[in-house]
Formats: sequence, structure tokens, C-alpha cells
Amino acid sequence: MDKYLLRQNHGLASGFLSTTFPKNHPSLLKQLQEASKYKTIIEEAAQKFNFQSCIIAGLGSRESHWGLALFPPGPEGTGDFVPRIRTKPFRKSSLPSDGLGFGRGLLQIDFDYHEFARTGNWKDPKENIFYGVKLLSDNRKGLLKKYNLNNDQLIRATLSSYNSGLGRIVKAIEKGYDIDFFTTGRNYSQDVLNRAGWFQLQGWS
Repeated sequence: MDKYLLRQNHGLASGFLSTTFPKNHPSLLKQLQEASKYKTIIEEAAQKFNFQSCIIAGLGSRESHWGLALFPPGPEGTGDFVPRIRTKPFRKSSLPSDGLGFGRGLLQIDFDYHEFARTGNWKDPKENIFYGVKLLSDNRKGLLKKYNLNNDQLIRATLSSYNSGLGRIVKAIEKGYDIDFFTTGRNYSQDVLNRAGWFQLQGWS
């Protein structure tokens, strides 16, 4: 755990972010075209919650390819159709009763863990983006209450918590695991930051 207790820093990434993606990456160029439709919203959320806009762009790229990976494609689409064994008071079957996936909208708000994804206007791009970025902000606050994280570890832990939940990130820190240990593919934060670096190459702040 000691390697994470370096110094407190309330910022999340600043300056140049590296990327392994070429600037003319075909799939990301298509995602850029979609993300640009919501750039004003993204920048507004970035300012309100103190994130770089390229970080939010990278998050949306990982989650839904900015809607291109959803069914149907676009902000009203859903993803994650993998059945879940455990039912919930509001979900008696292995999939949501509305026939849609667990991930809702551009930032893939989870049906089981967020009432917004069940009853809120998750199809609206602004509400979906603001909800997701607020979740990031809340998780960052939770991490800062427990640990003095350096800037790199703070952003990675915050992003990873979006995927696997704050509790699992705390567990990873306590056990000395890599921040992405409990995330999908065990690479979530690194992948989002890699994508964010690519968006920065395209002029996103």
C-alpha cells in the first residue's frame, strides 16, 4: 500500500498525455466524429467537475465508442447484454425486463447499480455525460478521503473505479495490487488514458 501514499494532489492529469494510437487511427477517427457532436457538453462537464475534456473523451471511447458500439448506435443505445445470475428487487430475470442491455447510453451507466439507468433520462446525451462525470468526481473525493495519492495514481484509481466500483479499487490499493487488477481486461485506466492521449493529439484539452 505504501507506494500509493506519496503525496496528495487534487488534480486529475494535466499537460501532455501519451498515446500508442496513430493520429489517423480509423476507428478512433470515427469516434472523434461522434464525440465532436457532444464536445460542448463534454467541455461543460469537464469544467464543472475539474477534469480534462480529453479524459472524458477517452472514457466515452472506452465505454461505447461514443455510441458506435451500442445497439442501436447512438446515445439511446445500450450495451452489456451478458446475463447476470443474481437478481435484484427491481430485476427478477437475468437481463433487464425492458430487453435492453445493462449499460445505458454514451457512458454506459449500469442498470443494476444506478437508479438513473432505470428511471432517469439516460438517453439524453447531456444528462448521461454529466451523470457519468459526476460519478468520477464522487469516486475521486472518496479516494482522497482515504489516501494521499500522487497525480498518476489518483487519475488511474478514479478511472478504474468507474469500471469496477470504488470498493474494489480500495481493495486493490490495500492489497498492493495494480490499480487495474479488478477492472475489465485489467487495463481499464491505462486504456482510457491511452485513448485520452489520442484525443489530445486531435486538439482536445
